[in-house]
Amino acid sequence: MADAHMRLAVEGAVASVTIARPEKLNAFDIDMLKALAAICGEVEAMTDVRAVVLTGEGRAFSAGGDIKAWGAMQANEFGHAWVRFGHRVFERLATLRMPVIAALNGHALGGGLELAAAADFRIAEQHIRIGLPETGLGMIPGWSGTQRLVRRFGAQIVRRMV
Repeated sequence: MADAHMRLAVEGAVASVTIARPEKLNAFDIDMLKALAAICGEVEAMTDVRAVVLTGEGRAFSAGGDIKAWGAMQANEFGHAWVRFGHRVFERLATLRMPVIAALNGHALGGGLELAAAADFRIAEQHIRIGLPETGLGMIPGWSGTQRLVRRFGAQIVRRMV
């Protein structure tokens, strides 16, 4: 599934996935989640690809979920169409057969940090900010962030972020 905000480029044994919605700090909507799921399937089928590099365009790696994309959803729709689907997509990325490297070239907030945690390796520029602003919205990270982040960074660090 093609999406103007998710780009896949392959050069040799490396597949590059770029989140390309800089005007919204690369915040995800449902079509972008679908596109990322499709890209995972495409990359998995490429026998010559040995690594995936995931990055964002502009000043953010990803600000997570676009509040306008889910803000008007009813609770049941939000839980199933947004939270569960996003969780499955990030799990799909986390279980690719080849290593995934998140190149944090900009801020990674909320679901963007959860996305980075789904990668096997994270490389970050010094100036970026990471965090989980969900608590300021009265919610918890929904795309497996609390579990995956604790495994990656430890409970004490995640408690401070939350």
